Amino acid sequence: MREAWIALAGLSAVFLFEMLDNSILNVALPTIGRELHASTVALQWVTGAYAVLFGGLMLLFGALADRFGRRRVMLIGLALLAVASLATAFVTSAEQLILVRALMGIAAAMTTPGSMALAFRLFADDTLRVRATTLISTVGLVGLALGPTAGGLALAVAPWQVLLLVNVPIAALAIIG
Repeated sequence: MREAWIALAGLSAVFLFEMLDNSILNVALPTIGRELHASTVALQWVTGAYAVLFGGLMLLFGALADRFGRRRVMLIGLALLAVASLATAFVTSAEQLILVRALMGIAAAMTTPGSMALAFRLFADDTLRVRATTLISTVGLVGLALGPTAGGLALAVAPWQVLLLVNVPIAALAIIG
């Protein structure tokens, strides 16, 4: 039972990471626009590329996870998300950032269906399954809510790239978990 709760903590970290990533960058858009000389349309694509690919590919990656293994697809997604986040350090144009965000959206779509399905399979008891699903959902919503605040605080002391680079250690912890 202890191992199941440890695995659940790792799966919760995955969902936290996805929801935080979905909202943290919004407060940095004015800064990104100035630094990358990005138009309003380009800035909309910075956030939109992630959301469109994340939402549009979740069903596909859910089916692929059922076929090739939920854990395998989720771990590949986490690795891709870490690499894409790391690439943020080298972004010099809005187009490059849009590409990085698109890769992050694809990676997030790879991790979400598997994390929920794996959490459900950790426990045989329906009550524990409900608790596990509730915990993951709550952690994700906390990440979504904290994203703008955390982003604003980070921007006060660090460059905007840090907002996405923080995903690298979170992904590593989720992979370990």
